[in-house]
Amino acid sequence: MDSNSRSMCPKARTEDRISALPDAIICHILSFLPTSDAVTTCFLSNRWKNMWTLVPTVELIVLSTAWDSGGTAAYVDRYLLFRGSSNIHKFHLCCVDLDGIVGRINGWICTALRRNVVELHLEFDERDDSHEFLVLPQDLFVCKTLETLKLSLGEHVTAVAPPTSNCFPRLKSVHITFDFPKYVEQIEKLFSCCPALEDLVVDGDLGWLEENQVLNVTISAPKLKRLKIYLFAHAMTLGENKIFVNADVPSLEDLDLTENFLASYCLKGAKSLTNAKIDFSVMREEDEGHPADVLADVDRVQRLFAEISNVKHLSLVVPVLGDPHIEYQCSLPTFNHLNQLELNHLACCSWKSLTNMLKITPNLENLLFAVNIKCDAAHDEDELEHKWSPPELVPICLSSCLKTICISGFKGGSDEMEMVEYLLEHGQLLNELKVLTFDMEFDDALEVLMEIILFPRASNTCEIQCFN
Repeated sequence: MDSNSRSMCPKARTEDRISALPDAIICHILSFLPTSDAVTTCFLSNRWKNMWTLVPTVELIVLSTAWDSGGTAAYVDRYLLFRGSSNIHKFHLCCVDLDGIVGRINGWICTALRRNVVELHLEFDERDDSHEFLVLPQDLFVCKTLETLKLSLGEHVTAVAPPTSNCFPRLKSVHITFDFPKYVEQIEKLFSCCPALEDLVVDGDLGWLEENQVLNVTISAPKLKRLKIYLFAHAMTLGENKIFVNADVPSLEDLDLTENFLASYCLKGAKSLTNAKIDFSVMREEDEGHPADVLADVDRVQRLFAEISNVKHLSLVVPVLGDPHIEYQCSLPTFNHLNQLELNHLACCSWKSLTNMLKITPNLENLLFAVNIKCDAAHDEDELEHKWSPPELVPICLSSCLKTICISGFKGGSDEMEMVEYLLEHGQLLNELKVLTFDMEFDDALEVLMEIILFPRASNTCEIQCFN
């Protein structure tokens, strides 16, 4: 090695390439660290002394004074003070209990809002015995830079009604969770003015509702494309439902709905709706274990179906449509554009849930059908035994356009075999029948497959597959 090479080695070994990077790249790297670790980099060198103050991502966990005598709250105060006026892109504040820190939380939130926050995540882990109550600041609703909001409301955290104008001017995504909120009415107007909103998730437990309580939830979002609602309630009075969801969502494309009380839904202008997932498998029940006030429930399902009748893809768990105890049959709308149907069939339901849906889907091409799904209600054994009852007329889709059928949870019962035989006998354009057996020995599954193969088929091109 020559002298020039030897003289360059010490310099190569001591060169700090990371510190030589531009501030923006260093801050981007630090944004992947926990905030407390990013702060400790100030001890590395003068070059790093104030670098943590420019990191755009802030994640702070605060314990109540009952847990740490205010140490973490004081740390947050100092952090936000020494950080100065640099912008915050993402601000995640997690408060474990509220006692002793309620008076400072809104100050921390408003600091993030003044720093032009774009993504805001407010998480509150409340204790049941907490004695303090937090009302979120009004500034939250009028922040001009906020685009993403994740928010948890509970028994001790609430949000007052937002202003009727200039509300959430740039907000595109909201995920709100709540658990037994103190004032359930706060949910009513929270989304009543969201001009830029594209994604909305509402996930929570409304708690114990008062008798004859009326709840009107309003969603006004002209650009909303995806809406997910997962709601549960307790102690609902039997009879007329008093929960209403009124959504003005002309751009809605995807709807995902799960709840246990069957609210009344109005989806105004939802002509762009393409995909819908409806799950009412955990509906409220009477002591006997059957859906309460079945006629009213069916009527609300009928109205909801009318709102989503333009969809192309539909996933359903609606046991009331196949309830074996109801003689009344609702008049369901026709789904003229439906191409794919995923139907989850509870063990307590009659086969009417399948035949009724085939009748109203004249252009259906793909059917995914799950059978023998366990029902949470307590049923007598004889209630779980149903006979296959074919419709009086062969459904149009079965004779003209249905191409693929996938049946999962198959156990080879006599009613299931008759159902498969009927589908094969009348599926004139059927290309594929796939059967996924459940809880069957290999030999038993093979015997079922051999029996199915011998069934007459209307389509010469239909391929039968069986998976155990």
